[in-house]
Amino acid sequence: MIYNIYSNIIVKVFILNSYILIGPIGSGKTEAQKIFQNLNIKWFCADNTVRKLYEDQEVISKINEIIPNSVKNGKIDKNIVREKIFTDEDKLKLIESYIHPKVFLEFENFKIKFNDQNILIFITPIIKSNNFLEKNNIIYINADKDIRINRLKKRKNYNKKIIENIMNYQESSDIYIKNYSHIIQNNGSLLQLKILIQQTLSYLWTNILFMNNQ
Repeated sequence: MIYNIYSNIIVKVFILNSYILIGPIGSGKTEAQKIFQNLNIKWFCADNTVRKLYEDQEVISKINEIIPNSVKNGKIDKNIVREKIFTDEDKLKLIESYIHPKVFLEFENFKIKFNDQNILIFITPIIKSNNFLEKNNIIYINADKDIRINRLKKRKNYNKKIIENIMNYQESSDIYIKNYSHIIQNNGSLLQLKILIQQTLSYLWTNILFMNNQ
């Protein structure tokens, strides 16, 4: 049995070749995702799935119920939602309890579709969870705080207040740092990140081959 990292439910989520790539905002998960794609590694992005869910009418109605006036012209205003959930933990928990089971269902379908792959990568931001499995297949990607802040300043819709709120929320969750099996410190260039990811994948491949020969 394996704990769902998003809730207190025990579910069958990860198989031997599934790895979580998790890290704080601005750590380089999006760039890592592009590198995985170029290396023909199958990846599943939680954020991309949430964006698609936010286009569903049932989801739109529910989000507006949880956070009134968060829907503008029939669409969820992600800036309003982002600002609210990172300043109101009760709202955050309500959103997570509604959205995350849907994300995991999509991930289960993804695993079935690509069950012939040796490595699958599940990409997710830092999220709090009291029931996070202590020993897990976690690849923790990180970067120094000042570097992450500079990266975020280049993004749209990320003002100083939002950046501070998100970082304060994420930095209070150190369980991922304690339980990672691999770490990528992404303080350098894209080329350096690619090399680090290739080194990590090489290590994973070695472990998979070893386990399969047992």
